[in-house]
Amino acid sequence: MYIYRHRITSFSNEKNIDRIRVKPKLTVIHFENHIEIIFNPIIMKKPFLLSILLLNLVFQVASQNYQTVNSGRIASFKNAEDEVKFIRIDSVFFDTDSILVPFSNMQQNSDECFTPYGSHWLGKEIIITPDGMNIIKTKDGYPFYIRTQAVLGESFSAFILFGMQVVMATVTNHDTLTFLGIQDSVKTYTLQFYNDFNQPVNHPLNGITFKVSKDHGFVQTLNFSLFPDLSNWNPLGGESLESYDLVGLTTPEVGVQNLTWMEVHDYQPGDEIHVYYYAYLIPYFSTEIQQSIHKYLERSDFDDSINYTVERIKSRYFQNHEGSTFVFTHDTITETYSPDEEFDKLPGEILMDDDFSAFYYSMNAASHQAKVWPSEDYWLYQNSDDCWNYWLIDGCLSDDTYYKGLGGPYQQCYYLGGEIERSLVFYKKGEVEWGTPLVIIGVDDVKVSNDVKIYPNPAGNFLNVEVNELSLPVKIEIYNAMGSLLKDFKLTETVQQVIIEGLKPGLYLYRIASEKQVLGSGKLVVE
Repeated sequence: MYIYRHRITSFSNEKNIDRIRVKPKLTVIHFENHIEIIFNPIIMKKPFLLSILLLNLVFQVASQNYQTVNSGRIASFKNAEDEVKFIRIDSVFFDTDSILVPFSNMQQNSDECFTPYGSHWLGKEIIITPDGMNIIKTKDGYPFYIRTQAVLGESFSAFILFGMQVVMATVTNHDTLTFLGIQDSVKTYTLQFYNDFNQPVNHPLNGITFKVSKDHGFVQTLNFSLFPDLSNWNPLGGESLESYDLVGLTTPEVGVQNLTWMEVHDYQPGDEIHVYYYAYLIPYFSTEIQQSIHKYLERSDFDDSINYTVERIKSRYFQNHEGSTFVFTHDTITETYSPDEEFDKLPGEILMDDDFSAFYYSMNAASHQAKVWPSEDYWLYQNSDDCWNYWLIDGCLSDDTYYKGLGGPYQQCYYLGGEIERSLVFYKKGEVEWGTPLVIIGVDDVKVSNDVKIYPNPAGNFLNVEVNELSLPVKIEIYNAMGSLLKDFKLTETVQQVIIEGLKPGLYLYRIASEKQVLGSGKLVVE
C-alpha cells in the first residue's frame, strides 16, 4: 500500500534508478534526478506502528549532521556589497526539520506584476530527507539537491537544467574552519555545468561555491530561489544570483543580528550626536538649514522604555521671498524610546499597511550597521488579487537610514523640486569619535557690545569693523550656516577694513572676541 510519496520533480526517467535503500519502515528510491520515499505496506496493518515510523523519521532527521538550514535559529548572511539577508523558518512539516518553509519575500511574477507573497531568497522550501539529502526548491518549484553526506571528491547531480543540462556539485574541500569565532567541520561544494552528452560546458556559474558546516548549517550559500537564472529585474534594480557569507547566528548568538529600534537609540551618558539638515525647495524658493547637537547626560532604563536627559544645542535658518529668520536654542530635553514591532521585523520580511500596500526594511553591515526604511516610492500596492505594482510617484526618492547607536533617520535626495538632506556629521560614543563636529553660534545668547560696530550689513566684498581701543587686539571669525569656519582676521586698529571676497551670496554668522571675552556675534548677509 502506498502511504507517503513525496514527488520531487517531473524531470526524472522512472527507469533510471540510481539505488534503492530498504529500511525496516520505509524505502528510499534514488532516481537520477529525484528521490522518492515510500513507507512500507506492512506499517498500515497496525496504526501505532505508523506513529513509531514518524518518530523514527523525526529522530533520523533531527540527528543529522551538515544539515543546511535549521528551524531552531535565525542566520544572517551578507553579499559583497555588505547587504545583509536573513534566513528564518516560519513553518515546519510534522514539527520536525523535514520540510522547512522560510518567510515570504517580494518577488516579480510577471513582466509588470509583483507579489509580496513570493518565495524566500534562499528558496521556496527546503526538504530534509532521512539519508541527509537536502532539497531546495527554487521559486519555480524546481529542486536543487545537496548531498550533505557526500565525501571529499564525490560528485552528484544537483540540478537538471531544462532537461538538457546537468549541474554537478563536487565536494572540493572538507576541513575544520573558523567562522564567527566558531570552529566546525565545513564542506565546500563547487558547481559545474554539463550537457546531455556529459561534456562540461561554459556557464557563468561554473566554479561558484557554497559551504555547509557540520553543526551550524550554511557558512556560504546562494540565493537558490533564482537558480539557474542569473538575475531578476525589477524597478528597484532587481537581484542577481550571488553568494552570501554567514555573518551571524542567534543560536549561539554571534555576529550580526537584526537591528532593533532600541539598539538604534542605545546611548550612554557622554555620547554626542551632531546632525545637519538642509532643504532647498524650488516651488517655494525657500532654503532651510538646521544644525543640532545632542549631548546625552543621563539614562534611565525601564521595563518597556528608556529615558534620556539631553542637552540640546540647535540653530534654524529659514529664507524665502518674504525674508529670513534665524532661531537659536540651547536647552535640556527628555527623550523616551520604546520598542517598535514594525521596525524590529527582519530585513526582507514583508509588512502591510491599511491601504493594501506592502514594503520591507533592508539592512547593511558596512562601516556602521544600518537599517533602511524605504520611501513610499518603493512600496508595492495591490492592483488585483495576484498582481501588485510599485508606486510611481514624482518626489524625493529617499530612504530613511538608521544606524546602530547613532539614531536616525538620515537621508539625502535630489529631485526636480529641489534637494533634501539630513546627515550625521559627527558622533562621540565613549572613546570613539567620528566626523567633523558642528560649531553652532547662538546669535541671541551674546549681546553685541556698544564698543563694536560692523558695517555694511548686507555686505559685498569687504567689512568695516570698529572696536574700542581698550579691547585690542581682537579677532573676527566668519562661519557658514553649518558652523564651519570660513575666514578669520586679527585686528590691531580701532577701525579696520577686512576683505571677504569669495563668499557666495547668503547668510553667514560672525563672532568678534578679544583675548579675554566674546565682544559680540550676529548674522551677516552677503549680497
